Amino acid sequence: MASLECVARQVTGDQQATLGKIMNDCRTLIPAPLDQAVIKTWAYASEFGRHIQEVREPSFEDAELVVGLCASVSSYLIKKSK
Repeated sequence: MASLECVARQVTGDQQATLGKIMNDCRTLIPAPLDQAVIKTWAYASEFGRHIQEVREPSFEDAELVVGLCASVSSYLIKKSK
């Protein structure tokens, strides 16, 4: 998800924004309803341990799904921005 956030920052020119802020502020960045897929993927990925107090670890399949989705959306954004 961090890689997608970095690409979204580059495309929008807002180097400080979070992916959530970008998705809220730039409604046309990703066409609906695909924008909701990105938002839901962010929420899904956030369920896993990013902080020490969180104990749920993703399975390989969970990680592969999120990485694949992020790579596809990142590729789309890069190509669309050219």
